[in-house]
Amino acid sequence: MPTSNPFRPSFGVSPRVLAGRDDVIEEFDVGLDEGPGSPMRSVLVSGARGIGKTVLLGELEERARTRGWLVLRLPEGPRLVQELEEAILPSLLAERDPQALRRRLTGGGVGGLGSVSTQVAERFPVTESLTGMLSRLAELVQEHGSGLLLSLDEVQAAPPDDLARLASGYQHLVRDDAEVALAAAGLPTGIDALLEQRGTTFLRRAERIHLAPLTDEQVAAAAVQTVRDAGRVISEEATARLVELVHGYPYLLQLVGYHAWRAAGEDGVLTAADVEATLPVVEERMSRLVHAPALRGVPEGQLAYLRAMAVDDGPSATADIASRLGVTKGHQNVQRTRLIERELVVATGHGRVDFALPYLREHLRRLPRG
Repeated sequence: MPTSNPFRPSFGVSPRVLAGRDDVIEEFDVGLDEGPGSPMRSVLVSGARGIGKTVLLGELEERARTRGWLVLRLPEGPRLVQELEEAILPSLLAERDPQALRRRLTGGGVGGLGSVSTQVAERFPVTESLTGMLSRLAELVQEHGSGLLLSLDEVQAAPPDDLARLASGYQHLVRDDAEVALAAAGLPTGIDALLEQRGTTFLRRAERIHLAPLTDEQVAAAAVQTVRDAGRVISEEATARLVELVHGYPYLLQLVGYHAWRAAGEDGVLTAADVEATLPVVEERMSRLVHAPALRGVPEGQLAYLRAMAVDDGPSATADIASRLGVTKGHQNVQRTRLIERELVVATGHGRVDFALPYLREHLRRLPRG
């Protein structure tokens, strides 16, 4: 009996069975094949942590690679443009541009003209711009019958000015009908901030894809197929319990499946008990990898609101929350709206709210009172 665990519970690692994203991937395929001007060549993917943004971005990159496209993964974090201008793009152009060596030799001067070229270089130094280098790279790959995909993850981590400069460079390529595409992913707040920046207006016409949780049917089908492809089976009871624990989150599907597989040992059948045994590690991993980052930077007033919600075992009445906090209905509505914008809370009906992230209630109950 095979024992290699088929589940892959690492953030950003593509699962063996990708659930619920076929439509997006197929539309992106069409966009690449349609040529410049296709709306699906500019894709902005948003969603909560653990919902599968990075995995989807990886799948879109792979679709471009299968067509021979060059995939340029843009650096994440505060040095996006600096790394592109100083290292990444110069290196790519040095490798691919047949004129790169000729330009370097010319810049050094030839014969009696050496002193003249040196003086000109010193008095009027020429620095390649981000837009210029991107344009040249796109030109080079297009000469070989392919295209250039710019891929950016964790949009919210990039400086706004860098995003504006990147968007401006990309816009020039689009207006020149270059064989180019852009796929970016981030938390909803990061995508919203990107679109609000001056110089990124044209990206508002990009295809905005907000990833929702998987359906119960998609979770069950992916779990059954993953286990079956690895040579085992999962019982109906185990599948039903797995669906309950996963809450539609692709990361949890991999995490629960991984630890249920381990709990089964050498048995050929994954049981409900194997799935149930995963609950402690699921709660711990979600707390450490999802909830703690999601709550970082949340103001104390909003944290107090979340703690007041955590008293309930299910959806909370907003009137009860206001009473527990000792605030007016209007103040409660302000905090509620801000938490919904952060995608920590969802409205579940008139005057009722619930947590948007699985196991956030349990996480808050374990936090020390500050």
